[in-house]
This record gives sequence, structure tokens and C-alpha cells, in this order.
Amino acid sequence: MLSAKVIAEYFLSKDKNNKVFNNKVVIYNNRKSYEGNIRLNKYLFFSQIVYMAKYGKKLIKDDFCAYDNGPVVEEIMNNFKTLKKDNSSLNIDDNIKIFLDKIYLALENATYEELIDISHEDPEWINLSNDTYNAPVMNLEKNIEEYKKRYKGLIEALKL
Repeated sequence: MLSAKVIAEYFLSKDKNNKVFNNKVVIYNNRKSYEGNIRLNKYLFFSQIVYMAKYGKKLIKDDFCAYDNGPVVEEIMNNFKTLKKDNSSLNIDDNIKIFLDKIYLALENATYEELIDISHEDPEWINLSNDTYNAPVMNLEKNIEEYKKRYKGLIEALKL
């Protein structure tokens, strides 16, 4: 398993022009955030659950918490502006890079609102959504079978 920080820095390194992970301030669900921070956390979340659907185990060792705008890794949310955008020192297996590249391309044209809305369809987020003020830790592993069914078509389409 890898840290969310390593994967976040890999995704950031792919966005050379800061188009995807920008610093634009947006308000969604009465919460002010950086658009890029929202998007980065959703890329991490979808990487985690699609990886779990494909391989039956976690890719990211960090926990996701249920916030108003969907699943978030708190370390990434809190340190978004200081994360490196250079992947030269990142130690990621080539097969994982291929997987992450496919996730990046699949999500690149989605709006942050679409990413939030899709993350709000997650069974664990739905289960915890009444308590997002306290940002409870999500137990994604209990939904692996659901993820296998839900993301089977995506896995096939992306040739993962």
C-alpha cells in the first residue's frame, strides 16, 4: 500500500498547467474549498475504490473521512497547497503508475461537482452522511463486493 501523499503528488505532477488541480476557491454545499483540493481528494478516493474493485485490497493506506463534499484524506485536504508537484523522487511501481494514469484520464474532464455527486453515491458515504460534521472514518473494505459490481464496466473500459 502507498500513502495518499505519494499518490497525490503523482497526480499533481501530471497536471503541468494546474488546470485540473487549481487553486480556484469554490463554494459547494455551503463549504468553501479549493477546487483542486476537492478534485485531488476525489481522484484519490476513486483510485482507492476502483483498485479495491479490481484487486480486492486497498491501494492507499490512509483513511478516508466522510465530509459534506464527499470522501477526503484529511492530510491531503489540510496540506493541499504545500504538496510537491515533482514525481522524480516518488517510489511507485510501474503497474501502479499505469493504473493511476488511467484513473487520471478517466476523471480529467469531469467537473468537481460531478466528482462530488458521484462520491455521494458511495454506500459508505451514504451510511455516514448524517454525521459529516464530525467527519467519521469510512470503512471502505466492507463494500469491496459492491465496488466489484459497480465498477466492473469501468474496469473493463479502462482495460485495468
